[in-house]
Amino acid sequence: MSEPYGEFLKLLGELTDTLDQLAGLARRKVDCTKQADLEELDACMKREQVITLALKTLEKRREALLKELGLQEVPLNRVYEHYPSGMQVQARETVEALQQQFSRYQSGAAAARNAMERMLRDIEKMLPQDAPPPDDGPPPRMRADLRA
Repeated sequence: MSEPYGEFLKLLGELTDTLDQLAGLARRKVDCTKQADLEELDACMKREQVITLALKTLEKRREALLKELGLQEVPLNRVYEHYPSGMQVQARETVEALQQQFSRYQSGAAAARNAMERMLRDIEKMLPQDAPPPDDGPPPRMRADLRA
């Protein structure tokens, strides 16, 4: 009987680790923005997209496990109450760790968003008003060599 319950806790641990990775990327994005390192910022955003896709896969697994456990309508912070008595403490701790990591990710993502928005506003201030966009083509690092 504890098989799906243990699997769900393992999944929550994976979600916690994934959010930790995203929080780290958010901190790195803030650093890149402060240093005006647009290439590294771009790399961070690409890694973030890959991790986001992994999160979607984890979400599908989470939904399937909740359905298997019959806990689809139970809020996450109350899931532990539906666990076998020997696993309730572990379940509560796992849920709390996930919620704490989610909060850290949210604050890191907000800081990154604010830093990038500030940088964009600064860039807009540097551009002359009513000037047409440059027609030089993409920057050199953004050009692709499509020869086969």
